[in-house]
Amino acid sequence: MGTKLTQGTVNRIAEEHEAGQQIYDADVSGLRIVVGSKSSSYKLVGRINDGSDRYVSIVIGRTDEVSLKTAREKAAELKLALRRGEDPRAPKRAVPSLRKAWERYKETRGPELQPSTVAWYEEKVLAVLKPILEIPLDKLDRETVRALHEKITKKNGPYGANGAMRALKAVYNDAARTQDLPPNPVSRAVRMNKEAPRKWALDAAGLKEAWRRLDAMEDQVRAACWTVMLLTGLRSHDARSMRWEHLDADGVLTVPSPKGGADRAFRLPLPRHLLQVLERVRQETAPLASPFVFPSITSKSGHIEEMRRTDEFPHAPHQMRHTYRTWSLEAGVDMQTVTLLMNHRPAGVTWGYVTRAHLLGHMREAQEKVCAALVRPRGA
Repeated sequence: MGTKLTQGTVNRIAEEHEAGQQIYDADVSGLRIVVGSKSSSYKLVGRINDGSDRYVSIVIGRTDEVSLKTAREKAAELKLALRRGEDPRAPKRAVPSLRKAWERYKETRGPELQPSTVAWYEEKVLAVLKPILEIPLDKLDRETVRALHEKITKKNGPYGANGAMRALKAVYNDAARTQDLPPNPVSRAVRMNKEAPRKWALDAAGLKEAWRRLDAMEDQVRAACWTVMLLTGLRSHDARSMRWEHLDADGVLTVPSPKGGADRAFRLPLPRHLLQVLERVRQETAPLASPFVFPSITSKSGHIEEMRRTDEFPHAPHQMRHTYRTWSLEAGVDMQTVTLLMNHRPAGVTWGYVTRAHLLGHMREAQEKVCAALVRPRGA
């Protein structure tokens, strides 16, 4: 049976009870006063609702410092936490700000990503998302994130705003693996801007002009790199970082670390026309004794720098990939084979039964068809 405690009763506890005794509160189950030799304290004993049936004892405070009313209110809060399966004694971990969460993301996920991808994320987080950079993630409410998306849209355009939100969503989800965070505010609050697919592929006239510019380019090594992207659909980094050791005697190129990391490594047969181009590059760059197909003596990486639009060649690197994909269909190559050639992630259970290494002959035939279609406008 508990005692009907009043503040006056509490004040007389030390006088009326010996040290070691416990007086139970009749109003709040689990709340008691423990009498000590010099002072008395409020204590709550309760069971954590986490399936373990553990009982915990939590000191609320000394009776000469905490009123009975406050002790009961605190005991009620603690009992709610216990019912939620929480242990109030466990120290609470500080929720990281967006900046801290990004630093951890970069440290743990960064090694799996391309340097250009990490740089893209960092620009979005540190620059575009700067207004919320120091806010703890659990304080990022939906209205703040929604308003920021709208503001970025006006300043950086729809694509830039969407990119920033995707970066925020990824970093938030990564932090949620170790933090008890609310639902992702990007998923709940942001309506992404509509993005129209780019109509980048060059038509026959555009291809003819592109070939003319490549043939006239002063730096024929760089021109060859553009040619690789055009005739294989390789991404810029995969083309620029090609090594001679990755090209075997049968003209099959190994791409060891494409988009998605080493787990997405693949082998790609190169068309005969391109192998002839690369042989001329080998002869021209032989004095440099570089392991890279497209070496550079001025870059830290050892291979040529980022490919960009110029007056000499006014096309974006990814435009070559769009052109390759479009003309592969024009050449009659089926979509499944195009998916393999471009190293896209195929959908469907059936693809789990396909061993890509056994399809090199089929892929080589397809590459020759695509190459012929792409080169044909050059002589037209």
